[in-house]
Amino acid sequence: MKLKMKMMLALVAAAFAFAAGAKAQEFPSEPYDFIIAKLAAEDQRYDEALTLIDKVIAKNPNDLVLRYERAMILVDAGRTEAAEKELRSVTTKYPDFYDAQRILGRILFDRAGNDRARVDDALTHLQAAFRVNPDDIATGMAVAQIQLGTGRNAEAERVLATLLERVPDQRGINYTYAQVLTKLGRGDESKQYLEHAVLVDPTFGPAILQLVEIYQQSNEWQKAADVLQPLINDDPANLDLQRQQAYFQLRSGQSEKARASFKTLLDADPKDSRSLFYMAEALNDLEQYDQAEKIYRQILEKNPEDPEVLLSFAMSQMGQKKWADAAKSLNTLLAIKDVPDGVQIIAKTQLAYIELQKGNYAGALDMAKPIVVFRDKLNNQAINIAVDALRKQKRYAEGVALLQPLVDKFASEPWLNARYIEMLSRSGDKDRARVAAATQTKFGPRNVIAAAEAYVALEDYPTALAIVKDALKSKPDEVDLQFELGSAYERSGDRTNAEQAFQQILAKHPEHAATLNYLGYMWAESGTNLERAAEMLNRAVSQEPRNGAFIDSLGWVYYRQGKLDLAEKYLTDATKLLPRDATVHEHLGDVLVKRGDYNRALSTYRMALSLGPEPKDEAKLKSKIADVEKQQTAQRQ
Repeated sequence: MKLKMKMMLALVAAAFAFAAGAKAQEFPSEPYDFIIAKLAAEDQRYDEALTLIDKVIAKNPNDLVLRYERAMILVDAGRTEAAEKELRSVTTKYPDFYDAQRILGRILFDRAGNDRARVDDALTHLQAAFRVNPDDIATGMAVAQIQLGTGRNAEAERVLATLLERVPDQRGINYTYAQVLTKLGRGDESKQYLEHAVLVDPTFGPAILQLVEIYQQSNEWQKAADVLQPLINDDPANLDLQRQQAYFQLRSGQSEKARASFKTLLDADPKDSRSLFYMAEALNDLEQYDQAEKIYRQILEKNPEDPEVLLSFAMSQMGQKKWADAAKSLNTLLAIKDVPDGVQIIAKTQLAYIELQKGNYAGALDMAKPIVVFRDKLNNQAINIAVDALRKQKRYAEGVALLQPLVDKFASEPWLNARYIEMLSRSGDKDRARVAAATQTKFGPRNVIAAAEAYVALEDYPTALAIVKDALKSKPDEVDLQFELGSAYERSGDRTNAEQAFQQILAKHPEHAATLNYLGYMWAESGTNLERAAEMLNRAVSQEPRNGAFIDSLGWVYYRQGKLDLAEKYLTDATKLLPRDATVHEHLGDVLVKRGDYNRALSTYRMALSLGPEPKDEAKLKSKIADVEKQQTAQRQ
């Protein structure tokens, strides 16, 4: 038998130790001799006890309760084979004798070892006991654990579901049920039961650790950080847990909090190289580049061939648009022997991106083309780089040729096919583009939206709207399609129909956060319905308090209302959450101008300008900078 099964069966044995005592049965017809027999058994005078109870049985040969009591004396005396024989006799004649079935199942399991046939025999009797008394949680758990240990996951799921109906707040049952769902391929359902187990017991380690894995896979970094806190409170000396939590804080965008956590860890252990590395990443996120670079170089002095540090350092340099320095770091990384393939692909992709940013479109294309697929999966960034390089050179037919084999292989990938539709249209092959778009709509709402977005990118809004409207005919209640319709209307300049589409969503889904944000921001931009917009945006932010776009919208509506203190607070928060977003920095600059803080406004506008805004926004920013410089000059005179 596999080790896994042995471990599962050992758990069952432990479960038996907590089984409830036998229920009171019908009293025998010879009470005095029966009581004396029981007292003798309690004094461990088993032979005497058996002699006495046999006399009672001789007078009452059909009394199955007496037979059961005789078996219990045999169990206490350690004569399990005889006890098993007696209990088999009882359960054969009376299958609904709960205590007899339960004890017989226990005896058989204790003696089964790794013998599958004996385990199955034990399971039969335990199932019979649980069927008679489904409130016996210990026996139900034993049944489920045996079924799990013997690969009967579907049967275990049914038993555990029954137990959860009776004791929904039992942490062990919720945890075990989550394991079964995962084994059945229903892992997406397991999270709620793990979360409930942790709600019942916030320090339940096994459930917490599994939840952390799930949260990491779904990029729910804040939840991963929060769920670890009770374990840290229980074991404050456990630096590994604190380091893990700080890492999750970093990934969730709480860079300042992560920085403080890593500082605490480094104060406790200055030689903690992992915390030192993550401190550099936190400082980088906070745009404290000089301090981050000092740490990167400190680490690389000790280990100049650390691929992870070199890659992170290169990404920091790219964030500062130090293209030559970043390329040097990446090439140093690629020169190291035995660098994992995945790290090499990331480095090569970033080198291609650097060439794109430098305007070397041919070089970017040459670097990106060989790595558009890695391990049979699309490298979306490399594809984007290649397509952007071809778009910049208006080599649209080559874009189609590049994407065609990928589309043939990944026919239902929405993002890829959207690029394909765009390139077909730009190359003049509008008929094939329409056919490709129509094909995508058959794959579901995500693909419909991607196809519509391709036409939005082409500024062909009528076609984009037609695609979404056609899909809504068959799926009129699909919220994502309704949202895309409103978004396409707004970007086409049709604010009336956009507002109507968003209002219709909120009529049925009043807390739909994306719609609350979009419509609230529309009203803020136009200076209408500002009170209602502020109320809606507050509701959106309460649902997603770390969503930088939502916080930017809320700050912007406060600016429109003239509530400059609140506007500055929220927009400052938004720039921390979205440090590379030019629009957010521009919004904060507008607030600072209104408050007369021209020095900070200029710095903020210049930061926005350095972040590569759209051409029309770039021109607007330059005009604002010029205006502020004039006001500064006027103040000095």
